[in-house]
Amino acid sequence: MKERIFIRSYKLVPEIRNPLIRSSLIVLLGTGLRMVGPWLISKGVDEGVVKSDYSYVLQISFFYLITVIALYFVTSRAILAIGLVGETYVRQIREKLFRHLTSLDINYFEKNKTGVLVARLTSDMQSLNEFAREGASSVLTSILTIFAATIAVFFVDFQLSVVAFIILPLLGVATRIFRKHADTAYWAVREWIGQVLSSLQEGISGVRIIQAYGDESTQIDRFEDVNQSHLDANLKSAKNIAIYFPFIEITRVTSIATVIWFGAQRIFEGTLSIGELVALLFYLNYFFDPLIQLSFNYDLLRSAGSSMKKVFSILDEKPFLSEKGDSIPSINNEKIIEFKNVDFSYGRDLVLKDINFVINKGEKIAIVGETGAGKSTIAKLILRFYLANEGKVEFFETDASEVSQQWVRDNVAYVPQESFLFRGTIRENLIYSDPENINLEDELASIGVLSWFDRYENKLDQEVGERGGNISAGERQFVALLRAVLAKRQIIVFDEATANLDIESESSILEATDQLLSFQTSIVIAHRLETILNAEKIMVMEEGELVGFDSHDNLVKNNPTYKELFSAWNLVN
Repeated sequence: MKERIFIRSYKLVPEIRNPLIRSSLIVLLGTGLRMVGPWLISKGVDEGVVKSDYSYVLQISFFYLITVIALYFVTSRAILAIGLVGETYVRQIREKLFRHLTSLDINYFEKNKTGVLVARLTSDMQSLNEFAREGASSVLTSILTIFAATIAVFFVDFQLSVVAFIILPLLGVATRIFRKHADTAYWAVREWIGQVLSSLQEGISGVRIIQAYGDESTQIDRFEDVNQSHLDANLKSAKNIAIYFPFIEITRVTSIATVIWFGAQRIFEGTLSIGELVALLFYLNYFFDPLIQLSFNYDLLRSAGSSMKKVFSILDEKPFLSEKGDSIPSINNEKIIEFKNVDFSYGRDLVLKDINFVINKGEKIAIVGETGAGKSTIAKLILRFYLANEGKVEFFETDASEVSQQWVRDNVAYVPQESFLFRGTIRENLIYSDPENINLEDELASIGVLSWFDRYENKLDQEVGERGGNISAGERQFVALLRAVLAKRQIIVFDEATANLDIESESSILEATDQLLSFQTSIVIAHRLETILNAEKIMVMEEGELVGFDSHDNLVKNNPTYKELFSAWNLVN
């Protein structure tokens, strides 16, 4: 299973294959040079030291020095080459993951914690990056050295090689047990890192509420519990390593001691030279040292593997809505949106029941109702964040399930109740939908709101900070609303878009939108009297059912639900 993860990881970024092959060949060359050293020492001992031929010893020493210098340059080049491959790989994975996340449906983000998703792009990418920077070169070098040393040991003396490796089956069993427990531990570590980041994100995002309710101790306790679980997972991983690593060292010492014992007897018998025994000992160290190094890098390797499994869990998510439908509706039809017997549920209970209505081009529609009546769900279906469970939602008489997702994005704009601004300037946020073609000053001047931005030192070029934190909530909402209006989509959905505006700003924006929306169809989820009075028709929702759809005057006269809502608004205002 784990091997398939690494094979799939390799196939995920085909661009690295050729550079990886080239860097592997460099490592292979380095491994070959490393194997030459013990052979030269063996010759020096048997032909030089034993025979007291010091000129031969000097000659072998010169060749050994040349080999060591060549090995230095080759190893240095190999580390750089593999490091570059690894860093390139991580960059490609991060980009693929972010690109895929932006393509997923809204319901995926509603089901998954932001902190956990952030962990995939930060902590898990950091784990991959550490392996690419510190472990990849060492792992590849160690594997090739182990194979080469094994061949070299048998090449020097087959009988002693069998003696040296007779303990390996026991090492294999221990390794299998270690891997089983280590894989579980590393997976838990990666999982709890995500939970820690999620807990941090929740605590920081909700710090105002936490402090307002004096709930710091509860939040601290929750974080401490999650943090302790993360520590426990790390300790379990460390325990596995503490048991396994000394076992490898014991195996190495036992194997070498056995070879020396039997090798000495062979030397006395005259069937083995001193140089061959020296070479065998070198090659055995070349076998066990990389094995120990692999064990040290196993933490990085399995951590990277666990991270890739987490990454694949996201990449395996399919963007259902974006892949469903490729039709492009004709926008010449006057009937722009129609709900036909629409039922919808997020789970078991219906939140919309048998909804039927038609919105024509250019109409300004308000949706009103108590909390939980289904207002936002209607907006989500119009935005095609979801598809109806039963019935049809149509754009220009084309079923929403058959409409291209790109068409929806190009023709439907959205202003949520909680405004969101990107880091940068007010100008950059306002022209976000079409930076090349929006003549910002002219557009704002034509609707009489250009002077509104004189309140800022840098006017339209004022920095808004992360999530618009440098300006007030009302100002963020004003900018977000204008951004959607300036996009000039066929349909624009406002989810209580003026809730955070003061009376003067709300009056300005309502007047501005009246001018800008002259050719657009607008749907407003309304909670304030001023908003509904600006609408041509009002949709009245009650417990998931549409109980009225008419003008304000007719609804006040004939619709008890609307009359009650309107009376409550009048009392408030």
